[in-house]
Amino acid sequence: MKQENFESAHQLEWQAFEHWLTVRKETHRKKKIASSGFADHEVPQRYRQLCQHLSLARDRDYGLALVEHLHRLVQEGHDALYGPQSGFGMRVLRYATGGFAADVRANARWVLASALLLFGPMLAVMAVVRARPDFAYFIVSPEQVASFEAMYSFDAHVLGRVARDASTDVSMFGFYINNNIGIAFRCFAGGMTAGLLTALALIYNGLMMGVVEARLVNAGLGENFYSFVVGHSTFELGAIMLAGAAGLRLGAAIVAPGRLTRGAALRRTARSLVGIVCGLAVMLLAAALVEAFWSPLRLALPLKLSVGGALCVLTFAYFIFAGRADEH
Repeated sequence: MKQENFESAHQLEWQAFEHWLTVRKETHRKKKIASSGFADHEVPQRYRQLCQHLSLARDRDYGLALVEHLHRLVQEGHDALYGPQSGFGMRVLRYATGGFAADVRANARWVLASALLLFGPMLAVMAVVRARPDFAYFIVSPEQVASFEAMYSFDAHVLGRVARDASTDVSMFGFYINNNIGIAFRCFAGGMTAGLLTALALIYNGLMMGVVEARLVNAGLGENFYSFVVGHSTFELGAIMLAGAAGLRLGAAIVAPGRLTRGAALRRTARSLVGIVCGLAVMLLAAALVEAFWSPLRLALPLKLSVGGALCVLTFAYFIFAGRADEH
């Protein structure tokens, strides 16, 4: 259905709900009852319909103005039905518990494109380097390969911590934050080049990860490698993938702005991505915390894999199911 037909079909419903919200506010402010246009017992059903309309508008990629208008009505309706939760803190909490996941699902095609650009090259080069180890030197220098192998050359069966250059976990936390944000920023900001640098950043990082994994496995250090990365990789790679998706969508706004000017399309798209960018920033923070304080621990590999697997399953479950109630 075209957006114009969609709006024509439901405009009166939205206006009626908005009128109900206005009357409710006036009633609370002036302490007197006014007519809202429909009975209170109809509100839950009308609210559910409004949530469904918002979900459809997002899935069909309707204009940002319409999506924002419906989102505001849903948000105010939620506050009216479930309590006074209009404060900034509660809005952040609501977004964290469902809105972030809903926004990611609304941008599923861009997330998929980003995933293909990141994980496609990674899996391809892993297979090639496993079969032909010297192929790695087309991507990284022999000195870098030697550095990676030295970094993971420790006895995984001895309890304790991985030896590393930094003197404290806190300093490594700062290093990981800086490194992860740098990668994510390049993926996101690359969208300003019509998405070209975003695509290149995703491909490059995928190739690097594939080379490192394959060379370490070939060197017999696979257990050490997976013991270290399995805990934080879901958050880190997920955040980079989302940053790439946001960058690709920015690039699309420049390449195909539709009826808007390129500047207006870029501004509109950037505003719609603010929540996703904030969410992936939190994921990067979580990744750095895990990488600094959990990943270096020399624990049994099954335990490390179990924790990493649990974090992965919980993350996927969040993005698949969180926020669904407000969409129906």
